Amino acid sequence: MLQQIIPIHHGKLLTREELDAYDPAAEPWQKQFSRRYTHHAELYGILNHVEKVDESVYSQFSVAITPYMAQLMDRDDPNCPLRLQYLPTRNEESKPGFQTMLDELGEEGDTIPGTSVVHRYPRRVLFLVSNTCASLCRFCTRKRMVSQPDGSVHKDEIERSIDYIAGNKDIDDVLLSGGDPLTFSDERLDEILGELRRRAPHVRFLRIGSRMVVQLPTRVTPELCAVLERHRVQMINIHINHPKEITPLLRERVKLIQKAGIMMGLQTVCLKGVNDDVAVMRELFMQSLEMGVRPYYVYSTDMVEGAHHFIVPHHRMLELYEGLRGWISGPAVPTFIVDGLGGLGKLPIIPQYVREELRADGTGTTVKCRNYAGRTVEMPGLGLDFRVPSRTN
Repeated sequence: MLQQIIPIHHGKLLTREELDAYDPAAEPWQKQFSRRYTHHAELYGILNHVEKVDESVYSQFSVAITPYMAQLMDRDDPNCPLRLQYLPTRNEESKPGFQTMLDELGEEGDTIPGTSVVHRYPRRVLFLVSNTCASLCRFCTRKRMVSQPDGSVHKDEIERSIDYIAGNKDIDDVLLSGGDPLTFSDERLDEILGELRRRAPHVRFLRIGSRMVVQLPTRVTPELCAVLERHRVQMINIHINHPKEITPLLRERVKLIQKAGIMMGLQTVCLKGVNDDVAVMRELFMQSLEMGVRPYYVYSTDMVEGAHHFIVPHHRMLELYEGLRGWISGPAVPTFIVDGLGGLGKLPIIPQYVREELRADGTGTTVKCRNYAGRTVEMPGLGLDFRVPSRTN
């Protein structure tokens, strides 16, 4: 029998009427942050057919949903692509037929001791500054730290992390992530970015990864943009998985970031039942491009605990890629990748459009090319190695 623990509510919008009347832009972002839903029982009054899950799910991973995100969810459809991303289900209670992990990407093995810097690639690092997000994705790859009391990034860790980056002159690319860096106040973010720029002037590319821009767009304010511009943050990557997440409010706040001279990229996770559909992905990436956000990566779902039901098979990801290239604008086509287990890194998933093979008569090799519509052509010259004879004196 499922035991339901009904939480205490403080300023939360618990009826559909309250939620429908709520204007996210009418109050400071911090106030909306405090109104987040943190238990599925809190959604009974605003969504129908909310699945009742065992409390053991909460011991694995917490729940957090902003009122803004709840407004975007379909009231009646339990398969709404936004509900699937944020509401816990009994799928999280079951065990898959393969091993899942808390640190599937092996980040802890590449973390510099005493810091929160993951140094996997030669000249770029991941700087984890927070374990908090505005809303918690059920497929989160960092469940080991996000929203966990013992996963907090302490102030002294951040200081040692900046020291490490400052002392390693080979590092020229730093990505701030977490959790979400934008959960910090403007003042704290100003301090971290300022120290990073002051002590590590050799860093040429400073960027931030944030889902909060999409989950709580009112976090983006002129004051925040002034901080980002002052410290020359060159890029913000946001995370969108479905066109329903692109709203007039999001478009408005994205423009504020762009007016500060900051490039914007899009990251997407390929999720079964959410966006593993060619038409959905075409629309998502064209809408993103339309608002000036360049599609960057489509990740395969990581094999983290409680997320196995979201995994899209490799052959289907290839089909999705084929359904994009040539069918939508070139700049709208992201790179599909799988993050290799144990820290292997990002590996591209690309169909074979060009291949080299032996000629049928055995006289050498040729190259065969295929386009998006299935037309093929042979390009024998590409199979040859033309070498200019060296001069002899």
